[in-house]
Amino acid sequence: MIRRTFASAALLVLLIAVSAGPAAAQAPTAASFLSEQGFSQDQIAQVEAGSFVTANIQPSGDREIAAAFAFVVPTPPTELVNQLGKGLVDQTDSNTLAFETISGPPSVATFSKLTLQPDAQSRAQDYRNAAPGTDLNLSNEEIAAFQKLGSGAPTAAVEQAVRSALLARLKAYQASGLAGAAPYARASGGPRSPADELRTATKASGKRIQEAAPNAYQLLLNYPASKPPGTREAYRWAHYIAHGAPTIALVHSLYVPEGDAWLVAQRQFYVSGGYNAEQAIAGLFPIQKGTLVFYTNRTSTDQVEGFGGGAKRSIGSKLLASELEALYKKIQAGEK
Repeated sequence: MIRRTFASAALLVLLIAVSAGPAAAQAPTAASFLSEQGFSQDQIAQVEAGSFVTANIQPSGDREIAAAFAFVVPTPPTELVNQLGKGLVDQTDSNTLAFETISGPPSVATFSKLTLQPDAQSRAQDYRNAAPGTDLNLSNEEIAAFQKLGSGAPTAAVEQAVRSALLARLKAYQASGLAGAAPYARASGGPRSPADELRTATKASGKRIQEAAPNAYQLLLNYPASKPPGTREAYRWAHYIAHGAPTIALVHSLYVPEGDAWLVAQRQFYVSGGYNAEQAIAGLFPIQKGTLVFYTNRTSTDQVEGFGGGAKRSIGSKLLASELEALYKKIQAGEK
């Protein structure tokens, strides 16, 4: 039931910003920050010694699973960024089917490498049959556009329509931020808004995060307004296996300087199915051994609502942390 996380993209969020210089602001020390996130002195010592240490954080609502942990990346920042630039992360995550970093104004050509393989014919039929409440996350307008193709539309035509829908969502988010994220149509219970889920995840980041990184916090809520000086950002689309099924996501990464530290955030503001949205936030602290990372991940999914939801969220958070831990150990060991 619990999805396979978008760990390749999350690693990019966690690590790429550490090569940049400091900005004028006050940031907590790594030890004090971890202490205020609930880590004991023993756990902090374990992190500094190279262990992957998890912390307990509360879901922000009935649809959320959450995970938090801290670890040290032994690679020096510049070398690490160079490795990431060569695609180390996506090579490491075997669940990645395709991805593209988006540079410049997007167009349909931005998604030219995206296809519905594997099982393209079946997946194309899912889009032709799109309706509120089916497995695909689509707005009412998107559903109407796919239905207009007709039941006999060739797979290539459906793939082109998928690219056009993704382009429209990307442009709307770039122009208006969360206000531009169209809600998903549901058969009952009203639409599901990825924008509302991401706002909730941001506000649940905790008072200490808000105090330690006020500029980044305001940017997450108000993007594209409130962009602090020195902010870096990147967009990408990603096609990967989640829940055992191919999934497409639009991903926005932000790297915001806060004193000698950086707060890095990555959000999936559109996901084709399986869950609603996801946001990862990481604090990055330079240390003698490399980079200390404190990471939180909040995923909105309808699959943890209802009877037994609390237990499902707890299990989901543990599985998510376990999967990420395994991937990060591969990165730390330098495996390809």
